[in-house]
Amino acid sequence: MLEFVRANQIIARGHNIFWEDPQYTPEWVRNLTGFELQSAVKSRIQSLMSKYKDEFIHWDVSNEMLHFNFYEQSLGPNATLDFFETAHQSDPLATLFMNEFNVVETCDDINSTVDTYISRMRELKQGGVEMDGIGLEGHFTVPNPPLMRAVLDKLAMLRLPIWLTEVDISKKLDMETQAIYLEEVLREGFSHPSVNGIMLWTALHPYGCYQMCLTDTDFRNHPAGDVVDRVLKEWQTGVVEGETDERGSYSFYGFLGEYKVTVKYGNKTANSTFSVSRDGPLYDYSAYTECKAVPEEPLYNGGIIKAGRHSNSGSGVYTPSFVFHNLTANTIYCFSSWVKIKGADSTLIKASLTRDNTTFQSIGTVIAKRGCWSFLKGGFLLDSPSNLSFLYLQTSDGREINMKIASASLQPFTEQQWRTNQQYKINTERKRAVTIHVSDERGDRLQGARVKVDQISRDFPLGSAIAKTILGNFPYQNWFVERFNAAVFEDELKWYSTEPQPGKVNYTIPDQMLEFIRANQITARGHNIFWENPMFTPSWVRNLTGPELKSAVNSRIQSLMTQYKTEFIHWDVSNEMLHFDFYEQRLGPNATLQFFETAHQSDPLATLFMNEYNVVETCDDINSTVDTYISRMRELKQGGVSMDGIGLEGHFSIPNPPLIRAVLDKLATLQLPIWLTEVDISNKFDEQTQATYLETVLREGFSHPSVNGVMLWTALHPSGCYQMCLTDNNLHNLPAGDVVDKLLNEWQTGEEAGQTDDHGSYSFNGFLGEYKVMVSYGNRSANSTFSLCRGDETRHFSIQLEGI
Repeated sequence: MLEFVRANQIIARGHNIFWEDPQYTPEWVRNLTGFELQSAVKSRIQSLMSKYKDEFIHWDVSNEMLHFNFYEQSLGPNATLDFFETAHQSDPLATLFMNEFNVVETCDDINSTVDTYISRMRELKQGGVEMDGIGLEGHFTVPNPPLMRAVLDKLAMLRLPIWLTEVDISKKLDMETQAIYLEEVLREGFSHPSVNGIMLWTALHPYGCYQMCLTDTDFRNHPAGDVVDRVLKEWQTGVVEGETDERGSYSFYGFLGEYKVTVKYGNKTANSTFSVSRDGPLYDYSAYTECKAVPEEPLYNGGIIKAGRHSNSGSGVYTPSFVFHNLTANTIYCFSSWVKIKGADSTLIKASLTRDNTTFQSIGTVIAKRGCWSFLKGGFLLDSPSNLSFLYLQTSDGREINMKIASASLQPFTEQQWRTNQQYKINTERKRAVTIHVSDERGDRLQGARVKVDQISRDFPLGSAIAKTILGNFPYQNWFVERFNAAVFEDELKWYSTEPQPGKVNYTIPDQMLEFIRANQITARGHNIFWENPMFTPSWVRNLTGPELKSAVNSRIQSLMTQYKTEFIHWDVSNEMLHFDFYEQRLGPNATLQFFETAHQSDPLATLFMNEYNVVETCDDINSTVDTYISRMRELKQGGVSMDGIGLEGHFSIPNPPLIRAVLDKLATLQLPIWLTEVDISNKFDEQTQATYLETVLREGFSHPSVNGVMLWTALHPSGCYQMCLTDNNLHNLPAGDVVDKLLNEWQTGEEAGQTDDHGSYSFNGFLGEYKVMVSYGNRSANSTFSLCRGDETRHFSIQLEGI
């Protein structure tokens, strides 16, 4: 059998070394006890793994140990641990699995719940077992897709590859039903990022198969075989062809694997091959904001920190710490750890990096608590190599405290790996597969129909601030409309602009700006109702106290939100309240809560935001750490606030990509839409550097699944912009403007054109948004539109040509 596998370059799993079910244990083995049995099992491992060293990609060391325990009953509770140790010693490069049934198939089996499986694997790992993978047999009756996905999600927390190892559907069901259920299982497995492979349990015998066959004994497909053939075709890139663009480039989106490429130009031809594979590790978006009794497993199995769940502790100013040698340049390092303290109820802990005794960088923070474990997540980017680096945790104020850390991880990514991870998320979160079906008036599918598709609007809001300077400036208006689908008014809605003197409310300018917005179908954010910074509070308001101030703020909310009811997609109710507290100082600690309540009553459909700076930009600002922001939002929600979104201003100096992503991961646990609301790069940098950093920020925002929109803070004035301009005053692009144009082009589906296949279908992957489609066949044609919104399934759209 191995010769056949080798000859056809087929990979094979080794199944199994031991089956814990005594029914399937050799009779002579069942009669052994003590030393004889121990000798026999050791001989079994060494013989098998020596015989087939390097031949099998995996070994199922222990099969079905949650249901049966023949060896542990006979050899003691450490028998399985000894099996894994001996297997690892016999072949240190072997990939070792546990394998179990009824973990993913059902939750009715109390012996094999997902938590039981996780607990057993953790128990073995703590005992020192080298375990490399999780086997899920997959003998289904009626599959439960959400349960499957939930089980896979939980198992994925162990950061081990998962395989569905013995998939079939019960033979008590008819063949057609088997096929339907098989397709459900295969799609769940193939689409889950932690599933690394699927094996069907469909070995063909003269009498049939264990539960389900793909073919009869003459190799004619059963319905289940048709399903397998169909998904194999769907999950493989067909022939892709086209012409290079003006830059000599041709792009396509393909399944991972090996490719052959043929290129022709005039009378010249060249052939080559290339491979498309996962480039390095997948980024782990896991984040935790609750304090836990026990820390979770380390991300990436610890990465280049190999301590695993082992904990470090210390009470010095710079302990606990890690020492790293030879960290590489142009590498992104993601750091995470669980932290617990003694000696204080809670304190802000900061992770910092020093390298070669010269530079210092804060890379992440967490509010740690006594008696439970808190999760810190952050990272750093090295633009030059470091021979010797120290990563240490300390209190933000530098005082000593007893601190314990566990499950620490440092995972490196090359810049290309980081970009690949971004593109993976863009392809899965910002795009969707589409199949257009073309038929005649009788409903018969038409092969060879010409299909042309154009994207006419984008789903993802990417916009900019505007100021009154846009009014009457038609070249500026045209430039803006050609690029952006969202806007925010820079100053014109702020209290000092609409009511510079008490009672003299004037909405003339914002009304005119809103006319421009409406006329061009641009969405707009309402910024802001209150700014907690007294410097930007109207001078007459600063002089109010008590009932007068309360009356003024209520009037402000009601006037503004009545004037612009349903006009703005969001309202920033409270701006920069982590740094300033003008209203809470004067109206009491519940002032912000009352602002949100009054705003919600004034317009129940309004989407209400908080908005803050230095949450995502840096972790050096102790007033606005990500945990501080989360804590404040939870506090307000517990007080009954209707809060619908999280605003992150995004006024960056030097962006830190892993910190940006870590902050977004933590905020995503609140399950609220996140917007980057005022993005720019400091004007202390030259224009080219601003552009480079802007691209970094925009790619991080667009690729993160919890970011729902990005606004640039680039309103154009005769004097320039707040920090960064996209163009000069003649609307000629600056480098930052080139970046925006490049990304807008990259993140929009270009013209798609081709012919329907033999099923009358034409398929493509497109960015979310609105599309126009034109279909022609012979002398008949039809036009239509469709929308593409978020969804896991392929979007199917049908067009019928009349009179053929």
